[in-house]
Amino acid sequence: MKATIDCMHCYLKQAVSCMRMAGIDEDAQHEILFKLMDYVKGLDREATPAENSTYVVLKTYELMGIDDPYKEIKRQSNDLALELYPQLKRMLEGYEDKPYAALKIAVAGNVIDLGIRRSFDVEGELRYSLDTGFSKDHYHRFKQKLEKVDEVLFLGDNAGEIVFDKILVEELVNLGKRVTYVVKEGPVLNDSTMEDAIYVGMDKVANVITSGSRFLGISFKHMSRELADALYKAPLVISKGQANFESLEQHEMARDRVFFLLKIKCDEVAKAAGAALGDVVFFAR
Repeated sequence: MKATIDCMHCYLKQAVSCMRMAGIDEDAQHEILFKLMDYVKGLDREATPAENSTYVVLKTYELMGIDDPYKEIKRQSNDLALELYPQLKRMLEGYEDKPYAALKIAVAGNVIDLGIRRSFDVEGELRYSLDTGFSKDHYHRFKQKLEKVDEVLFLGDNAGEIVFDKILVEELVNLGKRVTYVVKEGPVLNDSTMEDAIYVGMDKVANVITSGSRFLGISFKHMSRELADALYKAPLVISKGQANFESLEQHEMARDRVFFLLKIKCDEVAKAAGAALGDVVFFAR
C-alpha cells in the first residue's frame, strides 16, 4: 500500500501524540512540529504509510531526546489485558469453534492502539467483535489451509493486544501447530517488543522472534535474516493490525498465504482492504 496525501496529517498527528505522551510542553511541541514539517517533505511518496510513519516517529523521538515515550502506557495496557485474560478464556469456552472465536477475541484487542487513539473501550470492542463478526471473512479458506500445515507465523502488533493474541496462539498450539510470534526489535509507538512478550508469557507458548528493526509493520529493507527466512518459508501467516497490512497487502508473496486480521481505522486502509471504516476483517488476497 502506497502512502497518499491523506497520510500526511496522520504522520504529524502521531508525532503530537508522542510529544503529549512524553509530557513535552506546548512551546517545545510547536518547535519540534515545525522541524517535522520540513522533514516530512523528504519522505518517499512510493513508500508505505507504515514506513513513512516510522521515520517521523523516530525523528520525533530524536528531537524530544526520549527513546520510549510509551513505555509506561504499554505496561498499563499489558496489565489491563492480563486482568481480562481469565475472562477471555472463560468466554472462549462457550464457543464450539474455538479457533474462530479466538480470532474474534484477538481482533478485539486491536482497539488498543494508543499510537492513534487516546481512549478505548476494550469490553465494548470485544462484544462487538464476537457478536457482529468479520465484515470480510475468509475463515473457511484459513481453516482449510490450517489443517494442512504444522506451523504458523504470527506478525504481532501492539502491547496489551499481545495478550489477546496469546488466546489465539494457545488455540493454534492446542491444534498441534508450532507458532512463531514476531515483535519489534525496539520501541516504536506502543508496538510490542520482546520485553512485552516475556511480560505477558507469550514466550511460554510460542517461539518469539524480533523483526530486526523498529519499523512499524514489516520493512523489507530493514528486517532481520531470521524474519526474512520465517516470512518467506512460512506456509501460513497471520498478519495483525494496520501497519502489517500496509506493508504486505501489495506483495505477491502474500497472496493466499497471508491472512490479514485487523480493525479498519482509517479511510485509506478501508479502500485498500475493500471494507468500511470501523469494520473488523479477516481475509487473504
